[in-house]
Amino acid sequence: MEMKAFLRTMTVAAMPLFFPTHATGATKNATLYVNGSVTAQPCTVSQTQMTVNLGDIYTSTLVGAGAATPWVPFTLSLTSCPDGTNGVTAVISGATDSNGNFINQGTAGDIAVQLQAISGQQLSSGSSLQTAVDQSQNAKFSLQVRAITPGGNATSGTLQSAINITYTWQ
Repeated sequence: MEMKAFLRTMTVAAMPLFFPTHATGATKNATLYVNGSVTAQPCTVSQTQMTVNLGDIYTSTLVGAGAATPWVPFTLSLTSCPDGTNGVTAVISGATDSNGNFINQGTAGDIAVQLQAISGQQLSSGSSLQTAVDQSQNAKFSLQVRAITPGGNATSGTLQSAINITYTWQ
């Protein structure tokens, strides 16, 4: 019996010599993941900073809640949109009051700024507009702005409001 147990032990101990568990020519597989993002190239923003001048505003014309100046139109232009760029989205942001008007950061009191698309669509922080890229590879947003007195008691001073536009391309 001892001999049989000895042979079994030798056989088990010798198995790695005949059936290696790690062959030197063995191969392993690996997986390679390739990620990316396909996006439209950007257009050229014609003016990265723009000032729209509302001119002289007289407090006598801003009497009564909601009194406002005439609309002043302006255009945001994008040029040289590459082939494959079909549209542009503009997202509006800035500090607004409870009515969605952009807050005056100047010294005049009870006055704010209203922004609209030329079509009359009221724009506030978080609003977005879309436009197509034309055959000349350009895009434009036609907008208008005015001063408004929410409470009807505008006081003298400066009117300054910052409105940010973030463009994305499709």
